[in-house]
Amino acid sequence: MRSFASSILFGLAFQAAQAQTAAEQGLKIIASRELGNCISCHSLAGLKEAGRQGNFGPPLDGVGARYSAERLRQWVVDARQFKPDTLMPPFGSMAGLQQPNQPRPLLTQEQIDQVTAALLASR
Repeated sequence: MRSFASSILFGLAFQAAQAQTAAEQGLKIIASRELGNCISCHSLAGLKEAGRQGNFGPPLDGVGARYSAERLRQWVVDARQFKPDTLMPPFGSMAGLQQPNQPRPLLTQEQIDQVTAALLASR
């Protein structure tokens, strides 16, 4: 019985470490001018070391407490699904785009998962 409980605790600790790593990677993507570049329009208190942050879009602080993982993911993939007139680029969709510079989504599915994890951690 003790071994079973230890296995469960180890599994939970491993999952927590993976989630933390994904969130850390997500923060890097959010701050990266070459990838997400989210902070050019949004602010996030946990990224003060990233330098100047934008105020064009809403602050990202606390979004993990206000929205589900599914909703946050959809905002990143294609915010036009919620707000058709948004200026936020679709990071995971090419639907409706005319002659994109890169013939692929801006972020991979893994990167979108990492950004979602970082946003969920912002409570």
